[in-house]
Amino acid sequence: MNNTMDDPHSLLGPYVVGAVDDIDRKTFENHLRECADCRTEVAGMSDVVATLVDAEATPPPAALRAKVREQAARTAQLPPPVASVPRAEVSRRRHRWPLAGAVAAVAVTVAGIGAFLTATDAPDASALEREVMMVSSAPDAHTMELGLGSSHLVMSERMHGVALMGVDAPAPADGMEYQLWLVLASGQKVPGPTFTPDRDGKFMAMMHTGFEGVTDFEITQEPRGGSSAPTGETVAIVSL
Repeated sequence: MNNTMDDPHSLLGPYVVGAVDDIDRKTFENHLRECADCRTEVAGMSDVVATLVDAEATPPPAALRAKVREQAARTAQLPPPVASVPRAEVSRRRHRWPLAGAVAAVAVTVAGIGAFLTATDAPDASALEREVMMVSSAPDAHTMELGLGSSHLVMSERMHGVALMGVDAPAPADGMEYQLWLVLASGQKVPGPTFTPDRDGKFMAMMHTGFEGVTDFEITQEPRGGSSAPTGETVAIVSL
């Protein structure tokens, strides 16, 4: 279990798009009974997510329809259940598969990105994707082009986070990796996470932070492991 037990509000975005497990779903639904604000947010975000899922839907190949019909004709069908199911439960079951299957597309649509990126080599890839999802699907998510390949930066004050996602990013020099910096009005640069695009130029990174006094986001190349202060040239910058 993670720290969402202490802050169930952080489950709001993943819950709406169907990206929670059974334990977190139960935790958040228990919280919903006591939190009117979250009930209002869920109602509003559900409509938006449904619209985005429809927008991302693509028609299946014509050959697939014929193949499914052929297999269905050969497969014994179960009789319909006799017991009735509450309407709310029917709605949840009906939408769980399409939302779970399109969860990546939904998050990316909110963030204005063409494809959802996965960091499959990282041992904590699921946790990273989940945090990026929370920021990307937040009601106040704000997306800006990053200029590192085809990439975007998404920030949410509500979720206290900034997420980076992109494709076609050039590889850093040997022994180097990219690092995010928060540039403050005072000129101070606060170090953020490091990241390295995979062989296809895909990358994803996430930083939990407040935004008071932040004027820019900056990317530099730094030695592996990152630096406490920038040592390399700026390769991308986003001004607020």
